[in-house]
Amino acid sequence: MTVTQLASASDVVDAMGRDLTPTERARVESILDKASELFRRRSMQAFTPGTSTVRLKVTAGKVYLPERPLVSVTSVVDDVGVPVAYALDDQWLTIAADSTSANSYSFVTVSYSHGGEVPDLVRLCIADVARTALLIPESAAAGSASHTETRGPFTVTDTYAGWAQGGGVRLSPDDLALADSYRIRIPRIYVVTP
Repeated sequence: MTVTQLASASDVVDAMGRDLTPTERARVESILDKASELFRRRSMQAFTPGTSTVRLKVTAGKVYLPERPLVSVTSVVDDVGVPVAYALDDQWLTIAADSTSANSYSFVTVSYSHGGEVPDLVRLCIADVARTALLIPESAAAGSASHTETRGPFTVTDTYAGWAQGGGVRLSPDDLALADSYRIRIPRIYVVTP
């Protein structure tokens, strides 16, 4: 599986404020792959151009397409494969009122293309996740919660965040919050009949 990264190695160089060492250069691509996929899974968005085919429930004659931004709709069919007439409004499909698929107990399968340029905030976040993974101290990478060093009368203690221990690529609580902000919250449609 080829991963489309949400940031580049040059973005990581910018985040670090210096060139990558040979060891960092050898690791950066795999770190960007993992960070990109973790962010995609948490946000439930691809961010880059792609196509999706999804089966969605019709509610009050409407269907919301979850991947943003919507580029084009290729097909809309009911559960037996019959094409369904629809009108498009932003991320919403309005199923034609005379269609049997306009009922609230119906489902439609929609094929559509979506995505575009990765938002700058996402790109910068992924670059920072990679920077953090590359700079994790050896003791934290070994799984230590803290490291204490004493030289003469001086003692220095470093304490590592739980999500940083083990040296793996992980999203921090702030990164998770950013990913959550991109999740689609589908507005509810309430139908009131007199």
